[in-house]
Amino acid sequence: MENSTTLSPESLTAVEILESISVIHRDQAIEMLRAFAYERHIEEKWEGLFSMHPEPMKKMAKQALKEHREGKSRELK
Repeated sequence: MENSTTLSPESLTAVEILESISVIHRDQAIEMLRAFAYERHIEEKWEGLFSMHPEPMKKMAKQALKEHREGKSRELK
């Protein structure tokens, strides 16, 4: 089966780098890349939700500042 997807120059560079290292290290690098992509996805999702509905977070931040000023907060250890 022929693959009709054309890779970007950046993707080709990543493939070349992966192909140049041992299989064990390649697997580790791929897992790191998966984790990075997942974190980026979560951050983008959070940013999107926050930009659409910032009020609940603003309200919680104001409440936290109020409680801190009233001496109701404590240092985390």
